[in-house]
Amino acid sequence: MRFSRLLFAAIALSCLANAANFSVYSGASYQTIVAPNSWAVAFGSGIALSTAVATPLANGQWPTTLAGTTVQVNGQAAEIYYVSPSQINFLIPDTTTFGTTNVLISNAGTSATSTSTVNIQNSSVGIFTSNSTGSGAGAILNGVTGAASPFLVVTQENGGSDLRTRLAIYCTGLRYAGNPKQDPSVVNIAANVTANGIDAAGNQYTFTVEYAGISDPTFPGLDQVNIVLPAQLDGAGVVTLTVAAENTTSNKVTFQMNSLPASEIALATFTLSTNETVGGSAVTGTLLLNGVARAAAFPVALSVNDTNLTAPSVVTIPQGDASATFTITTPTATTVKSDTITATAGSVTLTASLRVDPSNLPQLSLFTFTPTTVEGGTNLSGTVGLSDVAPIGGVNVQLASNDTVVQAPASVTVQVNTSTKDFTIPTSTVTTAHTVTLTATLGSATLTQQVTVAPPIQVTLADSSVTGGTSVQGTITIATVAPTTGINVTVASSATSFASVPGFVNIPAGKTTATFTIATYKVTTAQTVTITARYAALGSATASLTVNPPTVGQLQSVTVSPAQVTGGAHVTGTVTLSGPAQTGGQIVALRTSNILVASAPSIVTVAQGSTTATFTITTNAVASKQTVTITATAGSISETAILTVE
Repeated sequence: MRFSRLLFAAIALSCLANAANFSVYSGASYQTIVAPNSWAVAFGSGIALSTAVATPLANGQWPTTLAGTTVQVNGQAAEIYYVSPSQINFLIPDTTTFGTTNVLISNAGTSATSTSTVNIQNSSVGIFTSNSTGSGAGAILNGVTGAASPFLVVTQENGGSDLRTRLAIYCTGLRYAGNPKQDPSVVNIAANVTANGIDAAGNQYTFTVEYAGISDPTFPGLDQVNIVLPAQLDGAGVVTLTVAAENTTSNKVTFQMNSLPASEIALATFTLSTNETVGGSAVTGTLLLNGVARAAAFPVALSVNDTNLTAPSVVTIPQGDASATFTITTPTATTVKSDTITATAGSVTLTASLRVDPSNLPQLSLFTFTPTTVEGGTNLSGTVGLSDVAPIGGVNVQLASNDTVVQAPASVTVQVNTSTKDFTIPTSTVTTAHTVTLTATLGSATLTQQVTVAPPIQVTLADSSVTGGTSVQGTITIATVAPTTGINVTVASSATSFASVPGFVNIPAGKTTATFTIATYKVTTAQTVTITARYAALGSATASLTVNPPTVGQLQSVTVSPAQVTGGAHVTGTVTLSGPAQTGGQIVALRTSNILVASAPSIVTVAQGSTTATFTITTNAVASKQTVTITATAGSISETAILTVE
C-alpha cells in the first residue's frame, strides 16, 4: 500500500523551532544519525531566502535546487523537498559514505554558504509522526484497508482464514539494513528488522515483521515496515512502538488499540506442541482467540476420536487472556494410530491431527548440522538419525528454529527401511552474527544444535566509546576460514585525526578472526568515527567509535518549574549536565510537543564551567487541560519533562 503524498508532506514539515547556524537530524525521528537514501532536516537561521515546497520532476526525483537553495552532502547534490529560512528537508544521497560527513547549504541569491556535519550510518530508523515532532502518534495505517488508528486486532477485509490485522509503519532510513552493498535485488529485509511495543499496563510485545523495505518506489526515501498484531493487544489502549535495524533504534511512537465487540470474540487457532508422539507421552494443546476473553471467560469444548486419548472436555480461557493450554495424554500403542482432536466454540470448529507411534518405534539418536557457522544467504546441511530403520509409513521428525534467519521445515521424514535423512535449510543474509538454536523432536525425545549465521565480514570494537588519547581493540571476523594464503583486509578510519588504524589486517590461513589496535587522539568535543573493514570478495563492514574529550558534561536532565500553570503564564526550564561544560559551552537543543500550547527557544547554552542553564517557556491560553512534553537533546542523549497547561 502506498503512503499518501499529502500525508508525507504534512509529516516532512516539522514543528520544531528555529536554531542558530544549522544542525542536521533525521527528518522523521530528529535523531542525530541519518542513513543513505533517507530524509533529513536541517534547522538553522537564514539558511534559505524564502519558503518553497518542491514538486517532483518528470523523472520522479525532487529538484536539487529549490528557491535558489542547494544542499551538498559530502560534495554530492541532495534532492530537496522543502526550504524556509529556518528549515530545509532533503534526501541523503544514496552513495554517501559512512561516518561524520560534511553538509553544505548554498544560496544563489547571496552566494552565502553554511556548513555543518552529520553522522551517516548504513541504517538509522526514523518513524514519521502525525504531529511532525518525532514523538506521539506514529504515521501508521492498517496495511489492508488504509484506515488510521485506532485499530482492532481483526481486519475482516483480509479475507481467508487469517484475519489478524497488519499495520504499515511509515519510516525512513532502514532500507539497507542487512544490505550494505545496496543490492537492488534485496527487497524484503524483514529478517534484519525488529519491532517491539509496550502497552499502558506494561505488557511487552515483540511483533512479527512480515515486510520491511521500500514503501513506494516512486517516492524516494520512504520506507515501510509491516507488522502483525497479536490477539493479546485487543483493547490494550495506547501502545508505544519502536523499530530497530542493525545497531540503531527508532524514535518512540504510539498507536491506539480499540476492543473488538464481545460478540465477535471467537476461536482463531488450535495447535499441538507436536503432531507426532510415542504412545504413553503427553502433548500440549494451545487454543488462541482472535481477541481477549471477556468477563464471562471463554469456554471451548474438546472431543477426541479415540477414547484412549485423555483430554479435558472443556478448556476455559480466562477473562483478559487470549489463549489457554491443556494436556493430552496418549496411551501406549503397538501400531501407528492417527487421531483427531476437535475444538468447538460457537460456530467455529477447528481440528488437529496427532499421530501416535508404538513405543518400540526407533528413537531419535542423531541431529547434526554442517557447517556450524555459515554465511547468511547460503544453505545449512542437516541430518537426523534414528536408533533403527524406520517402519512402514516412515518416521516424521519435527523441526523448529528460534530465529527466522534460519527457517527450518516443520518436519522431515525418515523413509521406510532407512535410519537417516539429509536435508538443507536456507538462511537469510545478515549484518550481525545470529546464534540460532535448532530443535529436532520425535515423541518425548528432543535434540538441539546451535548454528551461527554470520555476515560475510564484520568488525567489532571492544569499546564503542573512549576518551581521546586511549586505544581500543578491534576485531575483524569473516564467515568462512581464510584460504591457505590468508587474506589482507583493508581497514580505514573516517577521521584519522581523531582515530587511526593500520592500513590492513591479516587473517591467517585457516582462521576466521584477527585483531588490531585503534589509536585515538585528544579532542575538545565528542567525535564519531566510522571504522571500515573491506575485502573485495566479501564486501565491507563498519563499526562506530565515539572519541570523547576528557571531562565532557553530558545532558543529565531537563526540568520545568512550575510543572502546572494557567495558560498565558511563563515557566522556567532548567537543563543540567553531569559535569562542567567545556570551552565554548555546551549547546542543548530544545523542542516542545505542541508549540501552540507551549513554546521554547530552539537551543540553550550551558556556559563554560557551568553545569546548568535556564530558559523560558511561554504558554498560551487553552480551552481544556493540555499536557506538553519538553525535550532537550545534546549529542545522542535526550531527556524530557512534562508541563501541564490549564
